[in-house]
Amino acid sequence: MRNRLLSLLLISWFLISCDAGIDGQLRDNLPPQTSLTVNEINLHEGDRLVSQVNISWWGDDPDGYVTGYEFLILEESQIPTNEANEPVCELPSGFGSEWKFTTNTDSTFVLPIEEGNTDADVAFFIRAMDNNDSVDPEPPCLIFPIRNSNPSIIFEPFETPPDTTYSIVSFGWTASDPDGDANLNRIEISLNSEDDWIELDTDVNFITLDIDDSSDAPSASIFTGRALNNSDLTLNNVELNAENTLYIRAADNAGAISETSEFTWYVKQQRSRILYVDDYPGDNGDDRRALHLALLAENGFTEIDYIDIRDGEAVGGRRVPFSAGFPDRSLADPTINLMMAQWDHIYWVSNDLDRNIGYALELTLQFFEEGGTMFINIPTKNLLPDNDLFEFLPFQGFESVPAGFNNFQISGNSLVTPAPSIENPPVLRFSRQLTAARPIIPFGETVNLFEADFRVRPFFGPVQDFDGNKLIAATNPEQSILFFGIDINEFTDESDISRLIELTCNEILGFNQ
Repeated sequence: MRNRLLSLLLISWFLISCDAGIDGQLRDNLPPQTSLTVNEINLHEGDRLVSQVNISWWGDDPDGYVTGYEFLILEESQIPTNEANEPVCELPSGFGSEWKFTTNTDSTFVLPIEEGNTDADVAFFIRAMDNNDSVDPEPPCLIFPIRNSNPSIIFEPFETPPDTTYSIVSFGWTASDPDGDANLNRIEISLNSEDDWIELDTDVNFITLDIDDSSDAPSASIFTGRALNNSDLTLNNVELNAENTLYIRAADNAGAISETSEFTWYVKQQRSRILYVDDYPGDNGDDRRALHLALLAENGFTEIDYIDIRDGEAVGGRRVPFSAGFPDRSLADPTINLMMAQWDHIYWVSNDLDRNIGYALELTLQFFEEGGTMFINIPTKNLLPDNDLFEFLPFQGFESVPAGFNNFQISGNSLVTPAPSIENPPVLRFSRQLTAARPIIPFGETVNLFEADFRVRPFFGPVQDFDGNKLIAATNPEQSILFFGIDINEFTDESDISRLIELTCNEILGFNQ
């Protein structure tokens, strides 16, 4: 009974209390408080910080929680000073809209130095904001004594042209600033002059120049990035058939200028629609070039542009290192593709399929997209069927020597056999016996042009006829690539080699100057 009576008394007291309500007044919201991790900067006399600094802070709210922070940065001319003309951490009026919101409690800032100055004192204010949008009424401040450092810029070694180019040339560079790359303001370039500067945005680090070499006053249009974005900017003062120098420098937000970097190369004027690609190294290279150029001249092509890519060696069946006569291979797209597309026809001569023809697919995509045609004179040889070169050439491989036989053989004084569809074919006779050549294996759509009398030599016994493919020259069905797999120097003086060039280059590939 006592327990029951006590329970009834407690319930009655609770009901009476609830009915009476809660007395008192709501307290006004208290603002948050903010603290900087560092309260003072002490440096040796004359020392200053770089303009890129990391600043951290925190905040507390006595009756709620902090939702974020607002910071304010004042340049030296905006900071109040004391009687000694020293900057003081006092918040001047008139900066209500300049505060920037963040939820971070630290960040890296590039503090401003007014243009033309090297040193500056910059004030940083930070204030916390609470869940009622109240801010710290007395935000802490820190004055940073900073010194601007000059930016720097250098050309990227693999993104500069070879020593000689025609009308397409690319340059890449790297610009940096000790005060932080965000402090970079612009890139400036000039051609053949250190006075006539053109400004580029700091996010541009690669340009391609397209030189108009048909004008009496040649100029170069500037395209930015590897996507070749048209900048609508032009460099004048281009010198044709002469050395040219590109100057480049960087400027920062304080107006400091880097040391100037420069690159000099030779610009040749394009004179023809035909490019002769000379990839025939060694002592015989000059003789082969003279022979081919003479044959082209006999067929009316007296003006031929020329690129020498005879450097490097193909050793041990490996492809030759990419020629220094081209821009770096990393610039195949866009530079080399755009460069090769400046011509309508390419005449490519080499002594080995392991040389630069193996890179041709990645260098000539735009050339063929724009309707270009190519003549290739390189001797056939034994290559593995999975060689990447067969993705480019107009056939699928070379015949292998049959089991039980030692080698293929083309007899001296034997004749080349033209396809029945060829009208007025040249008469070509081998001047000596060949044992290194291999017959071409065509695709289903390969257009056969010429065959040789291939035979096979057994390990023991006489040479025998070969029953397989005997093809030595073919084109693709579009007749844009024509491959002739015998060095034309292998034919006798009486052979009608000039007619061969007329047929392949003029009539099939449509060469014009």
